[in-house]
Amino acid sequence: MLRRSVRNVRLFDFLAPRAFGHRPASVLAAVYDVGRPSTSYPVTSRLLVKDTQQQQDPTQGIPDPDILFFNQRLVELRQAISARDVRRAWEHWARLRDKGLLPLFGPQLRKYSQLLATLCPQTIQAWDPHDRKAIEEIAFYAATKGAPDALVAYMAAHLRSGDRTTTLGLYARFLRAIEEKPLSPDIIASEEDQDVDELVIDLPIYSHPHYLHPPSILLAVVIAYAIGDSFHDALRAYLQSPVPISPRLVTGFLSTFPSKSLAGKGEDYVRRLRVARYVSEPRFITARASVFAASRDVQGLKKFYQSIIDGICGPEPYIAPSQASVTLQTPIALNEINWATILTAFLQCNCRDLAETLWDDMLRFQVRPTVITWTALLVGYERMGEAKDAEKAWHTMTSTGIEPTASTFRAIISVLFTARKPDDAMGYFALFQSRRTTGLSPTPEDVLTLYNTVLHGLLKNHRERDAHALLQRLREEGPKPDAVSFNSLLNYHSRRGEFRIISRILDWMREDGLVGDVYTFSTVLSALLKVGRTDATDAILSLMRKQNVEPNVAFFTSIINHQMEEGTEQSLRAAMDLLQKMEENPEVQPNEVTYTGMLTSLHRHDWRDLALAQQCKHHVLERMKKRNMQLNRAGYHVLIKACLENLATKGTEDALGYYRKMVQRRISIGPDTWYVLLRGLIAREAWVDADAMVEEMTRGRAVYGGLAHLVWRIKRRKGWKMGVEPRPYI
Repeated sequence: MLRRSVRNVRLFDFLAPRAFGHRPASVLAAVYDVGRPSTSYPVTSRLLVKDTQQQQDPTQGIPDPDILFFNQRLVELRQAISARDVRRAWEHWARLRDKGLLPLFGPQLRKYSQLLATLCPQTIQAWDPHDRKAIEEIAFYAATKGAPDALVAYMAAHLRSGDRTTTLGLYARFLRAIEEKPLSPDIIASEEDQDVDELVIDLPIYSHPHYLHPPSILLAVVIAYAIGDSFHDALRAYLQSPVPISPRLVTGFLSTFPSKSLAGKGEDYVRRLRVARYVSEPRFITARASVFAASRDVQGLKKFYQSIIDGICGPEPYIAPSQASVTLQTPIALNEINWATILTAFLQCNCRDLAETLWDDMLRFQVRPTVITWTALLVGYERMGEAKDAEKAWHTMTSTGIEPTASTFRAIISVLFTARKPDDAMGYFALFQSRRTTGLSPTPEDVLTLYNTVLHGLLKNHRERDAHALLQRLREEGPKPDAVSFNSLLNYHSRRGEFRIISRILDWMREDGLVGDVYTFSTVLSALLKVGRTDATDAILSLMRKQNVEPNVAFFTSIINHQMEEGTEQSLRAAMDLLQKMEENPEVQPNEVTYTGMLTSLHRHDWRDLALAQQCKHHVLERMKKRNMQLNRAGYHVLIKACLENLATKGTEDALGYYRKMVQRRISIGPDTWYVLLRGLIAREAWVDADAMVEEMTRGRAVYGGLAHLVWRIKRRKGWKMGVEPRPYI
């Protein structure tokens, strides 16, 4: 009984009222009263508490007298720090260290580190050596446990005094410490309020599983190297753990330095390191180029490309134009696939001049385009619908002795089918088949992808006989057709209402041992609706049973989403019918994803029967309410984006309505929320509403990075050219 009472002791804030200010619950209660979650701490603390609780009770195996000793020293430590008495604080800390009780701090260590940071002076000249050493030791320990505030403040004091050696020495020591016991990515991610990087929003922040550093410590090291004019040393340090350093963090850290020239140099270092991070991870370049191309943001894409070129041939090069050109000074390479990705993006934006510049740059840097770049060029022409230019590129490529791959053939065949030149496309298809007999050895996956492209192209040009003949040849000679092959035919005949042929195709699938996927069943459902079958949804469920398909919630949800995206009254009614069947079946009850997906489509499309759409929307919201399902932040973001994609006037009204609902429900409005709102309003050129949102967003806070760029666009009334045909740009 005594042991239990000791271990569940609570210390209240009135015991040390000046240390952290008034709060309703004690810091210590979060550690010892494990069954009572603390709600008075930021996300960082909650993450750490959760991790601690999952591992073990921190007091396990510790004698009761030591726990009482820890509680007493903790109060005294807080009082000493609050009184700015470093010597007394060090005495209490040392006694806890000597007894091995420091691990009991847990997540509350972050608060101590933050308060200790305020004891660091602007410069070290008048700093008492004993106090300085005491703060260094406490700050270093806290940093190795994920609480870096005091150590960063300590480093900054030395840097402001022109001493970068101490910072670099502490960093080397810090690296050794976390090598033995790495920090959790969750701890690092929660160290700061991350700014929105709109171009890599869906990618993981951390790509290196080991040796992750808090961004603030890494920033201090970068500034230390900036003081010594050593960018390449900063680059090497950064590449060991390329975590994002947000503009907000940079601005806040450099604001404590009196030298404006150092601040400018520090910002330049961080900007170049950010480019280095993108180049070092090819998927980041793909993500950025794709977003620029999708939004037709030519200036953004051009600026991004120029930042890479500056890294290759600027005053202080740090990027190699190819893997073969990597040196100690240029340790990261812009691989050919990256060149190709940006080339395709330029063409997708209809920027021939920039595409030509890129090609010239490759030659200038002695990067010889291989079939990878030529294929990317053809893909770019494919997306532009430029068959003539694609054929010219093909002949130039082959004249230089470069052998096309299956992907290259697929690109030229696709662009010719799109240009309504099926005979020319089939000529290249025949050439591909001939090359396969003379040495071309593509993977089975690439071969089938090309055959599926031909099937789709033939149907697109209404040559169904040839398409059916090709499918039968695949069934007999290989490569064996997959669900995609059959789905192309199903979709074609579904749109023509030819249900007998659809039944035959389904028989062929069954004969080949293939089971339909979501697209298969949704396509057949659309066909049934077209021929007026009132029992269409029942028929689809029966077909699933015949194919031994046991649809789960995700399967049903996907079919519903596919029907909703059809955008017709028939498909909407079918989707609602399927939803009702899910709700009546205890085995496949709809979840938040199901309802959110339906709401998204209801908002995205401009439905002819507005009354029906409104009725469906009301039903979905009522069902969610009845099932006690609440939209979360991610759900609201999806719906806001969908509303703003609807060109009807009501789209803006609905989007702002969801935003107000978030505010009403006190859901956190973060940088990502503002980004979705502002970007959508810019695309609609809804400048009045955008101005109002900017005013609301900037009330009491500064904006950085991607958000700052959006604000700049709004102030200058610069929208994106969305949904415009390519021709006007050429």
